[in-house]
Amino acid sequence: MKKLFFQIVALCLRYYAQAVLAVKKPQIIAITGSVAKSTTKEAIYSVLKEKFGKKVGKSEGNLNTEIGVPLAILRFRKSPPSYFLPAILFVALVKLLLVLLSSQYPKILILELAADKPGDIAYFRKFIITLIGPAHLAAFKTQEAVAKEKGRLIEGLDNSDVVLLNQLDPWSTSLRQRTKAKVVYFVPKNNNIPFAVASLVGKIFQLSPQEIEKGREKMKFLPGRMNIVKGKNESLIIDDAYNANPLSVEFALNYLVDYCKKHSLKRKIVVLGDMLELGDYSKTAHQSVGKKAAEKADILLATGSYGKIIAEAGGGQYFETKEQLIQFLQKIVKKGDIILIKASRKMKFEEIVSALTKS
Repeated sequence: MKKLFFQIVALCLRYYAQAVLAVKKPQIIAITGSVAKSTTKEAIYSVLKEKFGKKVGKSEGNLNTEIGVPLAILRFRKSPPSYFLPAILFVALVKLLLVLLSSQYPKILILELAADKPGDIAYFRKFIITLIGPAHLAAFKTQEAVAKEKGRLIEGLDNSDVVLLNQLDPWSTSLRQRTKAKVVYFVPKNNNIPFAVASLVGKIFQLSPQEIEKGREKMKFLPGRMNIVKGKNESLIIDDAYNANPLSVEFALNYLVDYCKKHSLKRKIVVLGDMLELGDYSKTAHQSVGKKAAEKADILLATGSYGKIIAEAGGGQYFETKEQLIQFLQKIVKKGDIILIKASRKMKFEEIVSALTKS
């Protein structure tokens, strides 16, 4: 019964959102992929805002699911709690009327699209694919299935549309064959997908190099998404605790090395936890991540159900509890250290970040 009600709510919200798009006709920039979606969204928004100001809008928070995307189009700022779901259709209908009557709706709307299970984003199609990797394999089973679902974004586009694909993505060739749109490739420099995409989008929207650079400089990183914060004993923390999959961990490790070189930091500490929703690939994925972390980190620490696999594969140290890991970190952190903190959302690794940023 709950599933049926959820499906009804999702369908109604979809119709509400389609009504908004039909009337307001904003230019849509939609972003999907296995890494850097939220940060890419923020980078594009920051760049385009330099030229278009309040005419640019974006989805807020985690409004990137089959319910979240319509809510973002209806200009909700956050996803309502589950217990509020019975009332959401009424509130959304009010929002729909307000949006349709308003003259302030964005001319350019930047949306982030997740695909947690097959069918999530099939109805909404547009613009940028960052990189496809092994995420949500518990539902999709294979990376090919992930690529297929992500690729639905670009099916049905015509030659007046533009698709941006990551040239380093091994799936980019097959994705290109699925669209009639103009395909533009981007190559992220120093693993920086968000800035590479934002710069290219800026050029497409005819911003000057100065406007693009100014917008990039003003970009605000979201908490838990590659956010650099000051830590205990004059250390630095890469707070990437919001979520994790094997590809995003590899991306974060490369970013850690690049950042360390650029800022002449002395010691790289990597703190990893469980990557969830990987199904039968879980053990192999955590072993692989442990080995890759060993190549980049001076110190590797891990906790969680799969933490022992990470630590054993990477020659790191395993902790039974998050509290034990925090206590150890607080003892060893010193000036010149940079600490990457990353795990799936349910691990709540923001608690580690919080413990290391308290004075």
